[in-house]
Amino acid sequence: MENKPLLALAATLIYLSMCKHTSSNDECRTKVRINDYDCVTIEVLGPGGNSILMPSTTVSINENTTVLSASIDSFKQNQLAFQTGGSDTDMYITSIANLSQQSSGPLSGWLYKVNNVFIDASPSIYKLNPGDCVTWVYTTDLGKDVNAPPVIFERHYYQTSFNNFNFSQLK
Repeated sequence: MENKPLLALAATLIYLSMCKHTSSNDECRTKVRINDYDCVTIEVLGPGGNSILMPSTTVSINENTTVLSASIDSFKQNQLAFQTGGSDTDMYITSIANLSQQSSGPLSGWLYKVNNVFIDASPSIYKLNPGDCVTWVYTTDLGKDVNAPPVIFERHYYQTSFNNFNFSQLK
């Protein structure tokens, strides 16, 4: 039974290669289920999506994993500084890699995409599925600079403040 270590190594390599994801976030690859857990990838892009602050990182998930919990796991895995705000179902990311909301003006802050689609729900309630790809991107212009659809802001951020900015002034 000397082949067991080789089989374990081969399974690990297959798992890692199938969960690997490029920073383009165009599509996710199929992956192998190991030990009742699956993986997702998380990446962080800088202002306007023009720089990579954290390359794609694979993290294991279970049926209760949210965007926020998987993101925090990936930030810790990469020793990336981060801060959160809000509480419970309204918890959100306020800073990643020392790039904070409003540090580039009143319309700047962090948005996230899942499988290349911007999501208008709090990352603390949006549950992930195996194979999902999460991209955090820093906007300096309320999402316009990263091609986020206006409906995200009309539904969510006009009803509540975004980075402590009152959007009723913009209407």
